Amino acid sequence: MREIVYIIKEHQNGKSVKQILKGAYGYSSRTLTRLRKDPLGLRCNGFHIRTIDPVHTGDRLQVRLPEEQNTYRRSLIAVPVLYEDDDLMVYNKPVNMPSHTAYAHHQDTLANVFAAHCDQLGLQLKFRIVNRLDKDTTGCVLVAKNQYAASALTGRLQKVYLAIVEGALTPPTGTVEAPILREREILTKRIVHPHGQYARTDYGTLGRGPGCSLVRCQLPTGRTHQIRVHMSYLGHPLLGDSQYGGTLRSIARPALHCRTLRFLHPVSGQYLTVQAPIPGDMQGIIDQMTELTGDHY
Repeated sequence: MREIVYIIKEHQNGKSVKQILKGAYGYSSRTLTRLRKDPLGLRCNGFHIRTIDPVHTGDRLQVRLPEEQNTYRRSLIAVPVLYEDDDLMVYNKPVNMPSHTAYAHHQDTLANVFAAHCDQLGLQLKFRIVNRLDKDTTGCVLVAKNQYAASALTGRLQKVYLAIVEGALTPPTGTVEAPILREREILTKRIVHPHGQYARTDYGTLGRGPGCSLVRCQLPTGRTHQIRVHMSYLGHPLLGDSQYGGTLRSIARPALHCRTLRFLHPVSGQYLTVQAPIPGDMQGIIDQMTELTGDHY
């Protein structure tokens, strides 16, 4: 059971529990509703308190986040953990692993791995993924261990990806702003289309090799297949990405890796930077490149 304690500051004196938790700490209305229904969900100095009640300077506002049943099957597949604390963890997701269970994937997903990890911790935690990666995309995946952390982190991640694309981008640094739409309702493929959702990718070339380039991408938006669609739209599809026009000569999957996550920790208030090592199939291509920009990738 996760309990978070807030010491009420002078400028919060006289405010209601709801004003403090929702306004200052980003608790969602849904989370507050669940806490209100639990007799031990909200306490002040050890005694039950309502969300409408005021608190005062120096009070100890105690929030108890409930455990939740994890119904996923357990998987013993070993996935490296890059960071973990009481509220969240970051995995280094390998290639060929879906994030969620789906048809033909009932026990080999990151959700199954997380379920087994919770058993080891002796906890019942719901799988709340904050940045989902495609099955064949590797790298940092952030999982929230409670509803509060999930709502506080959603949409607040700075994500840096490494991609290896066909050819040389011109200009080598730039921004793509092109709306993305599902091509057909029954397909996973996306296209650039004026009726699509707004999407922006900022990119910069980090190195060049035989017929390819290493590109650093940052995503102010997070649409499905965004980097793959935008790079293909520029005429430079990812190596290994046959769905969007890439060749399979050097790598058997889209050459895309979530290298870095940066975010403000919802409880500690500290900025965290977590980085995932570059996988071997991409590193082998990078090692053949020239004009690499030092260690900045």
